[in-house]
Amino acid sequence: MTALPLEADTITAAEGLGGAELSARNESWSETGSPDVAARRVLIVERDPVLARALQGRLIEAGFIVTIDSGAQALLAVERDGPDLLILDWNLPGARARQLLQQMARIERRSRPRLLAVSEACSEQQVLSGFELGVDDFVFKPYSVAEVVARVQAILRPSRSSDGAHEILSFHDLRVDPLTGGVTAREQPVQLRRQEFRLLHFLMQRAERVFSRSQLLTRIWGEHSVADVRAVDVTVQRTRKALMPHGCAEYLQTVRGVGYRLSARAGD
Repeated sequence: MTALPLEADTITAAEGLGGAELSARNESWSETGSPDVAARRVLIVERDPVLARALQGRLIEAGFIVTIDSGAQALLAVERDGPDLLILDWNLPGARARQLLQQMARIERRSRPRLLAVSEACSEQQVLSGFELGVDDFVFKPYSVAEVVARVQAILRPSRSSDGAHEILSFHDLRVDPLTGGVTAREQPVQLRRQEFRLLHFLMQRAERVFSRSQLLTRIWGEHSVADVRAVDVTVQRTRKALMPHGCAEYLQTVRGVGYRLSARAGD
């Protein structure tokens, strides 16, 4: 894995706004909101307070309501504040980042925050392990603040309706509501994580079409994600596992040597 290149707005230890100024900006956004991210809440769990303050300032400028935790009380902060997204320092001491995600597993899936992991250089296997634990995306230090803000906006974008349309998609026994993020199989609710939902939603819109793992990686994770095609395999497996109790796992099919499709036909 290679770190992201330094840019003009890359966070350094010299950046940061004062606590009072940040508090005032948070208060202002809490009252007025932003047309794009109204009342979206972000929790930063970062061991470096200077980096955390600098990133908090930029996110507040982008219209988010942002709080910080050093990691010691992160689970309590998640349960108390109900953030929409958690920016998590993947290198917290004592494997606390992984412990936090394991503890968060007790929170009902649709109530869990989205996850953006911020990491120093780590192995490909560590990244894949993060995706298996529910991380939506990774950013490597030193990072571009503009990219972090853009990724936060992209991660949260599916949870809001851009045009007011509310079309529930159907495929045999499956129903997907893109506005609420709800999924049912044979009229029973199915709990999916964000990437699982996006994968199923994407394939339901294009039923019977086969997509390569690379195509799915680009469409679901984005062109600049550090994930590789094995993250697609992990997400497909988790989605099948969620659909299996309802007898719908067979719809998500592997096309040998090509990729995946959503189909009711016999698998190839």
